[in-house]
Amino acid sequence: MLRSGTVLIAGCREDELGLLKDMIGQADPALFVQGLDAVDEQAVRSSPDVRLVIVRVGGRDSRPEVAVQKLRNVVGRSVPIMALVPQGRGQRVRDILRAGADDYWILPVDESALPIRLQVLLEWGHRIRETMRTTNPGREGVWHRFVSRLRAAWDRLWGRGLTAEELQQKGSVDTARFLDRWEKIRRLGFGSFGEVWLLREKDGQHLAVAKIPHEEKLNRKFLVEAAILGRLKEHPNAVKLLDVFKSGGKVVLIQEFVSGKSLQELLDEGLDSLGKEKYYLQLLDVVAYAHRHHIMHRDIKPENILITPEGVLKLLDFGTAKDVTRRSISSTVIGSRPYMAPEQIMGRSRLASDVWALGVILYALATEFLPFYSENEKELMDLILESPPQPLRELVPDIPENLERIILRCLEKDWKKRYHNAGLLQRVLLEAFPEFGRGHILP
Repeated sequence: MLRSGTVLIAGCREDELGLLKDMIGQADPALFVQGLDAVDEQAVRSSPDVRLVIVRVGGRDSRPEVAVQKLRNVVGRSVPIMALVPQGRGQRVRDILRAGADDYWILPVDESALPIRLQVLLEWGHRIRETMRTTNPGREGVWHRFVSRLRAAWDRLWGRGLTAEELQQKGSVDTARFLDRWEKIRRLGFGSFGEVWLLREKDGQHLAVAKIPHEEKLNRKFLVEAAILGRLKEHPNAVKLLDVFKSGGKVVLIQEFVSGKSLQELLDEGLDSLGKEKYYLQLLDVVAYAHRHHIMHRDIKPENILITPEGVLKLLDFGTAKDVTRRSISSTVIGSRPYMAPEQIMGRSRLASDVWALGVILYALATEFLPFYSENEKELMDLILESPPQPLRELVPDIPENLERIILRCLEKDWKKRYHNAGLLQRVLLEAFPEFGRGHILP
């Protein structure tokens, strides 16, 4: 659906402005894009229905956080801000986010990964503005911002300690929209980054899942996850992103609720050959799709794979996923030990690391054993780094030699000797076994 509204782009070069205009035009042709030479408060205030502000910051003699803070004071909390940061100025990112930016991008402008990040912010900005029109018209006008700052100054004068930003967050229309639409049923999980809640829509019986960060400084991580889910939205085996809110200053992701059992639960109960092959093909297809979009999952394991009562596989937990459009590796050590590739343990994960995890799962489906396992974590890591896996046909003689060869190639210690991505593994597996998926290959 086409929408009206304005996107402000400040401080960009002509080539950057042109690329950004094209991206925004593709996302929503009805948006008006206005380029500004610099952050101009008067121009920002006079622009109608601003949905998103993109500002290039970080000139060598400037303090980038100052430009962001100035913008935030002008537009209030209801307009998303993305900061474009030149290479070599990345050390200021923390200050930029603290000053009020919702997301950032290290230049140059990238036509493959940046558009979906912009689309997430545009959708977020659109929903906020529509909610304001229907629930609180005029609330975010100039007069409201003036009153908010005046009240904040009064509170600081009398020692209450609320800043203008905190005051605006406290009365956020986004928070109201979240609470008006959804009610919390129960907490489903609690992790190092945030918590997961089961929700019910107040006007109906639809269920959903909310992922809420522990702290505001994790907001950008959640926005990146939203962008990744947006890139995978067309695949039936990826969890759907329904909405993005900011509640109490924290970015909240609303995802589809998926009922069913995990692959691990089904394996514990006993899974027949048809189920093993059918579900593995679905898993392979969604990971191959992610890899084609330069997304590596980094935590593929049976506990993160859900099977619906209809037999549809859903790959969960893209919170650890990484966009590798511009870099082929990630230096963060993330994953679950029995499924981590050697280079992942060493903090050098890449798409081939997901192939290792797919190989571990296929090994387990074929033999009912993990290729590497120990209760002692150090011993387990040593096994992964140094010991070859036991050949599958020593455990299950009926396994086809070709299948054993494919699985063991997935488990090569040197990632260069592995299939470099899931798409290649998918092609090789189906060329070797065209009937895979009918229950005739795996025991």
